[in-house]
Amino acid sequence: MKIFMTLLLGILLPVSFSGQEFFRGKVYSLENSENFRPLPGANIIWLGTDSGTSTDIFGNFELLKNSSSNKLIISFTGYKSDTLIITNQNYIEVKLLSEVFEVKDVEVTGKQSGIALDYFGTENTSKVTTKELQKAACCNLSESFETNPSVDVSFTDALTGVKQIEMLGLSGTYTQLTMENLPYLRGLMSNTGLGFMPGPWMNSINISKGVGSVANGFESITGQIDIDVNEPFDINGKPLYLNFYGDRDQRYEGNLNYRFNFGEHLAGITLFHSSRRQHEFDLNSDNFIDMPRINNLNFMQRFHFVTDSGWESQVGIQFLRDEKRGGTISNGGVSASDYSYGSDIDFINLFTKTGFVFPDHPERSFGVQLSYTGYRNSSQFGLRNYLGRQNSAYLNFIYQDMLIEGRLKYRAGFSFLYDNYDEAFSGMNFARVERIPGVFLETTFTPDEKITAVVGLRLDRHNFFGAFLTPRLHLRYAPDPDLVFRLTAGKGIRTPNILTENSSSFASSRNIFIRSDNTYGTGLPQESAWNFGLSTIYYFLYDWREATFSIDFHRTQFTRITIADLDQNPRAVNFYSVDDGAYSNSVQTELNIEPFESFSTRIAYRFLDVRQNYQSGWKSKPFISGHRILFNAGYSSERISPDDAQMLYDLTVQWFGSKRIPSTVSNPADFRIQESSPSFFIVNAQITRSFFENFDIYLGVENLFDFRQTDAIIDHENPESSYFDASMIWGPLNGRMLYSGLRYRI
Repeated sequence: MKIFMTLLLGILLPVSFSGQEFFRGKVYSLENSENFRPLPGANIIWLGTDSGTSTDIFGNFELLKNSSSNKLIISFTGYKSDTLIITNQNYIEVKLLSEVFEVKDVEVTGKQSGIALDYFGTENTSKVTTKELQKAACCNLSESFETNPSVDVSFTDALTGVKQIEMLGLSGTYTQLTMENLPYLRGLMSNTGLGFMPGPWMNSINISKGVGSVANGFESITGQIDIDVNEPFDINGKPLYLNFYGDRDQRYEGNLNYRFNFGEHLAGITLFHSSRRQHEFDLNSDNFIDMPRINNLNFMQRFHFVTDSGWESQVGIQFLRDEKRGGTISNGGVSASDYSYGSDIDFINLFTKTGFVFPDHPERSFGVQLSYTGYRNSSQFGLRNYLGRQNSAYLNFIYQDMLIEGRLKYRAGFSFLYDNYDEAFSGMNFARVERIPGVFLETTFTPDEKITAVVGLRLDRHNFFGAFLTPRLHLRYAPDPDLVFRLTAGKGIRTPNILTENSSSFASSRNIFIRSDNTYGTGLPQESAWNFGLSTIYYFLYDWREATFSIDFHRTQFTRITIADLDQNPRAVNFYSVDDGAYSNSVQTELNIEPFESFSTRIAYRFLDVRQNYQSGWKSKPFISGHRILFNAGYSSERISPDDAQMLYDLTVQWFGSKRIPSTVSNPADFRIQESSPSFFIVNAQITRSFFENFDIYLGVENLFDFRQTDAIIDHENPESSYFDASMIWGPLNGRMLYSGLRYRI
């Protein structure tokens, strides 16, 4: 670490700084004359220039003084902008008022974008806002990406109703899933856990492509999905939020969010969710319930404490109980003599974050993150049972400060990750304990307003696999105020959990074979990969309305990967590790534009080339669509006053290209399926009527043209045969689905 720091400073220190000066400040959100708190993400820019920055999570910022302008504009969506004249100040504090004011009884508010592309950040990040989440039946995290071109969502199998996500053509297990930068869905929860976060609980979702910051760990390979949960302090939010949902499949959900304050320094929020479906239906007439019966209870309680002296702390707890029942239909119910599927999941998550900003040095701060996760999954797949237990603990300490005034800052710290896994399936038992202490250093270098470079390095030590390094680089270059280039490069390492990450194989009669090379856990080594990314975003005005065009390329090159081989034998899944055995190339273009007032559109195309080196040679990864096109359009009627009703119309059209299907050629003719899927369209639409800005009624349809995969289960008439397989899923399983709901805020 000392060698790395010496080399880094040796490279960066000789750069000429031309005598330019920086000054610092802090931005607050002001609710009234006595109640204000730090405002993260506010924009600060010199009037008439492209020189600017944004505030950090504590509302702090630092900015290079500009010789061509002394007027500073501070702005944030939903707040009144402020303009200050800067003379000889070295530090300022700004308090922004909520942008709600009355002119002749007309209320004017700030406009929120559905998906916001980060302008100032060094990572290729997009923010999915509440407005975007409400465009579809966003019942939980797995259903929150219907209008997003960067994340693919699909069913894992035809029995469980579980959905999985993919980014850059690779499984979501290679994407770091966090809640406010704390570990959240990982390990044995990587697939089933996507249903743990209800849509109405989420304030936004931050999606970053490529490797993430070293401060967040070593596991990120293809990107990071960070969930921003509704905060206790929210001056624009209503104290009580209710949401009710129901659909044609008789799935019913209810949500309650309640905020409460204990003075100006302490606030809390209670989040409650319940979902239930007891209706059984079989649209493809294979004698299997298409979607399992569910019963889900979910509760979160969190508190937020702030002081005037620089201390800030958050603490929270989440409980979840999830039950699913499915299988064959017999006499209107599931018969014990037929194939039965059942799942019982218990989940608990405790988390706390504490930070301190030095009053005399606002650029200097430290923070401590702690979390604990307990998870238990007991499932039945016919005559085979699965039991998985996970207990995880996480500690992360971060300290940040300025090395060279305004030019070079750093953050450093240490972490400790503890995982205790215990799995049993079909006579196999795997248990392991991971203890991974680590240290990290990350520096941010800003020679001028056009260039920012973030260089990071982690050193971790696994109790079995030993020490390993994960370097990361993020570079941002803006040669023009309307054009931003980003370069990312770095390495990620993770320990595979082959059973739960390939749990779709449980929904079959496939035997499991593992080619192990050690005695630890499942006997397979860690996976490691390099990710390289290049992206550019062009910001422009169309008829005085903001628009963006972006294109990005990412390559993920595995130095070691664990392959789940479904081609070698259609009645088995073979696991083995391969060096330099896989790669993924991803190219995506996206245009966001308003052709006319209040009508927004998003058009995106994505190409994927994902290949793995199987025992039989290089092949395309199965169930991956090489081509995908997304079109989303939304129109909102004009609201003259708060008492007026507003109509919102949303349409999403997705086209998926053909996907490779694992070979079944060695099966008898009646139990073979095609080698590739057809291409297909999925169309979703929704209409929302908003009353008085606190009451919404929405009506929607998913899969409007009722396209679905009808041959979802091989040998469905004999579920205990060796040919039975419900895991060969390439398309949607549920047909046309109508839904409706309401939202109420008071």
